[in-house]
Amino acid sequence: MDDYPEIRKTVIDLILKRKTKEQGHVHEARVSVKSLHKTFVQLCEQQGITREDYPLNTKSCGRRSLARFVHDVLHGNPEDGVEARFGKVARSRMNTGTGQASSPISLAPFDLVGMDPHKMHCYGTVRIPGPVGPQRVPIERLWIIPVLEGHTKAILGYSVGIRTECSAATAENAVISAMSQWQPRALKVPTMRYKPGAALPSGIFPELVGRAWVTMMVDNAAIHYSKTIAERARRRVGCFLNFGPLGHWEHRAALERLMKTLELYGFQRLPSSTGSSPQDPLRDDPVKRAVEIGIDWEVLLDLIDVTCANYNVEANGALGNRSPLSVLRDFMHADPPEFLLRRLPPANAQQPELGVKVEIRYVRGDPAKGRRPYVEIDRVHYTSTILANAMGLIGKKLRIHIRESNMCTVTAYHEGGEELGVLSAQGAWGRVPHTREMRKQINALRDAGELAIGPDDDPVHQLMQYYASKAHREAEKQPLKVSKPATKLVNAAAASGLPVPTAIQPSELAQTAKPSEQQPASLSRLVKPPVWKTIT
Repeated sequence: MDDYPEIRKTVIDLILKRKTKEQGHVHEARVSVKSLHKTFVQLCEQQGITREDYPLNTKSCGRRSLARFVHDVLHGNPEDGVEARFGKVARSRMNTGTGQASSPISLAPFDLVGMDPHKMHCYGTVRIPGPVGPQRVPIERLWIIPVLEGHTKAILGYSVGIRTECSAATAENAVISAMSQWQPRALKVPTMRYKPGAALPSGIFPELVGRAWVTMMVDNAAIHYSKTIAERARRRVGCFLNFGPLGHWEHRAALERLMKTLELYGFQRLPSSTGSSPQDPLRDDPVKRAVEIGIDWEVLLDLIDVTCANYNVEANGALGNRSPLSVLRDFMHADPPEFLLRRLPPANAQQPELGVKVEIRYVRGDPAKGRRPYVEIDRVHYTSTILANAMGLIGKKLRIHIRESNMCTVTAYHEGGEELGVLSAQGAWGRVPHTREMRKQINALRDAGELAIGPDDDPVHQLMQYYASKAHREAEKQPLKVSKPATKLVNAAAASGLPVPTAIQPSELAQTAKPSEQQPASLSRLVKPPVWKTIT
């Protein structure tokens, strides 16, 4: 190897899977000594080494010496060697346990918090009433985003996403939960209960409500780069965002360990658990088990809340076998105080509360036609007694604060920042709470002709009935198929607070869609409008 540096470099590149001069060369998944020896012999012959020269003049042609050389190269380059032989995951784990102390980021509570989306390792179902009886329909796995306090290891809050992919709104709801008052849920399963003293910190210490932190650690997921998190949430909380390097989970080791702990405490103990991998023995046809046992989606929400609250009173080895709440209690009751709680400034027209989006809208109206002033948002008119009588505002701009989790009302401000007041959605849109996402779904289905809403119909109820009927029909054909319409139905039920409606069969829809003499023609439900054709 010393006499022929070209051979040495090529062999090392093959061992460590480095780029070679050869165009289009593809490395083996894990090159063996046997395969490497064949290439080594070819390299020797290309360099003019004959069968009379070492190592080709030996019985094994230097195979044992090459094996020792491979051993020395792997041990001399531990990071590159582990990545080449065992993959990037094993390589990432070598970033821990280096013997070098990391820089202290958190010196007191609320110096550092972290959040990370995680997909639950279990399935749930929704019970949809139908004409011939209720039907259990499996839904997609839920997303959970916990907010972990870095110094005391306490879970400050969390949010649950009932959807296919996690959204920026779900991440923002986690931040809102961490700064809001926690209340225990009314559990549906009698044997499920909170441990003594279990709670989230804001439920024990009211002075923590509305308090902010200094730094928030997140990963490089797309939702964390959205304006919702990177701009609105960051500006409102007044904190730094620490994204960390790409592919380095150890940067958030405590948060990653938290998800493993929550899975072991609760989620992977369910019969519908998917386990930690396809080969996990805990995995026993999870969708079928969820349908047979009837694991309801509301029970999963209860389990998430109980698991997070109980975690805060469990002994933690990193805290000297003390619970996160007990450590936080010592800081809260210390005399003199050992840390300062950061109070957020009041919200204003330019800097709204979390979960509120600011948009500029023009005031519409026409006194000549008797049309009072209003503001239109997503095809819905908003007004109030003050705005309806302010004819001088027609054509002027208003700054609208929209809470996208409940579109029944919005708050309007003048361009100068003076508050105009709360504007209410007109008609049926102002009766039932609904998200902006639900309204966009309703508008899209109406445009596609799949959803017909009469003047007296509740659009939110119609949307839920549409999803319930579609999910019920799919479940009749494939009972064990995870249903996207059922997932959207559960999301709408959680946002609006309405119960799951009864599914309607197509035959019943056709009958109810026909106008009768006693009833107006506003009874159309889910039938597409007919397209009339003239026959000549």
